[in-house]
Amino acid sequence: MRGVRSSPAFKWIVLLLLPITLAWKLAARTSHSDEFTEKEIQLRIGDFFTRQHFMVALSEQATEGQPSIKATSGLCSMLIARSPAVGWDRDLIRRYATPEDRVFVVFAGKVYAEQPTWLTASDFLWARFRRELGIRVQGSPILAVVASATCDAERLPWADLH
Repeated sequence: MRGVRSSPAFKWIVLLLLPITLAWKLAARTSHSDEFTEKEIQLRIGDFFTRQHFMVALSEQATEGQPSIKATSGLCSMLIARSPAVGWDRDLIRRYATPEDRVFVVFAGKVYAEQPTWLTASDFLWARFRRELGIRVQGSPILAVVASATCDAERLPWADLH
């Protein structure tokens, strides 16, 4: 049985590319590669509602899965919570809703009746991969929204949330 041989060109390519890729990763790693904090995301969402002419109240602690923003405009009242990518809190958010309220999920600027966990988990993993490369990036926020019946909250320009 003969041993496996590789071409000299392949060996040189590996020897040259390996240090280059490692150097690139180290250079990228020195930048701010950490995730945005819950508070930064909460402020960004609060700013979106302010631009839509809502009065906004932010909770002191922004915790994923718990309502951390209350937005009101006239008779319209909403509770907004960041939802985890795998959607483990789907039923928990409903405890904040009355039978008349509408509950929906906003992801990547679109409104869903239920959280599209296949999309949200994929987005989370893709963002995580890019952060591992040293790129400061955050996945699209996943928002669970409880809106009073008087709201037409599904029609807000959710695509403007950035």
